[in-house]
Amino acid sequence: MAGTLFVVATPIGNLEDVTLRALRILREVDVIAAEDTRRTARLLAHYEIRKPLTSVREHNEARAAAALVGRMKRGESVALVSDAGTPGISDPGARLVAAARERGIPVVPIPGPSAVAAAISIAGFPMDEFVFMGFPPHGGSARADWFRRIKEEVRAVVFFEAPHRIHRTLAELTSLLVNRHIMLGRELTKVHEFSVVQPTSVELAETLSRGEFVLVISPAERGQKEPIEAERATTLIDALISAGGMEESEAVQLLARALSVEDRELIKVVKKYRIYVKQQNRVAP
Repeated sequence: MAGTLFVVATPIGNLEDVTLRALRILREVDVIAAEDTRRTARLLAHYEIRKPLTSVREHNEARAAAALVGRMKRGESVALVSDAGTPGISDPGARLVAAARERGIPVVPIPGPSAVAAAISIAGFPMDEFVFMGFPPHGGSARADWFRRIKEEVRAVVFFEAPHRIHRTLAELTSLLVNRHIMLGRELTKVHEFSVVQPTSVELAETLSRGEFVLVISPAERGQKEPIEAERATTLIDALISAGGMEESEAVQLLARALSVEDRELIKVVKKYRIYVKQQNRVAP
């Protein structure tokens, strides 16, 4: 009789955030398949669990999946865990789960911690629908396209970001999403846990150089106008000032009437875009 694949959620920070069922499963299985065996070993040591560990990470998952499926077909049970949270959410695991299902092996979820769910719960935004978008691409056209999709998405959006790119990402979001709120969570459930809505100031962004980050963008309000194109609006205002000899307030007033928006809304967009450009120049190599 075939064994079972248990997909086990583990703490995202605080080791107390683990379910009794997860601990029981980890004690009962024959082997634990971990994204990082050293990190999982610390969790197991904390709860005095002694079980064999095998590595299942992005670069070896296909090979490891074949070996583990073979073991399960011989009757062994396997617990799949990631570094933190629920396996398969921006972490390895999908190939192993698919391979087990293809061979008729039962796959059982052991639910628990998730950085996505934790962030959503403290954002304070309507969450009837949301989109999870993983990590932004590092750069180039893929990153530009990713942010375009964010801008066009009317549902709430949740995604992760790395410490060395959080400053740049906040600047880009501030420029693009003038009418939507942003919640940033850092080190959720850990000692230096921090969360804030609208982390738009330069000073705040400069303090966020370490930690693990999850961001939640509020859904668009019904009937909300199309956002003003920040770069184009700023270019037009600068042209009216330099070529047309206008004062900035006159240029803003003229362009606001042309776009059918309030002066203060246009000023807000332009101001945020100029901060974004200044930040981009500051972080450029």
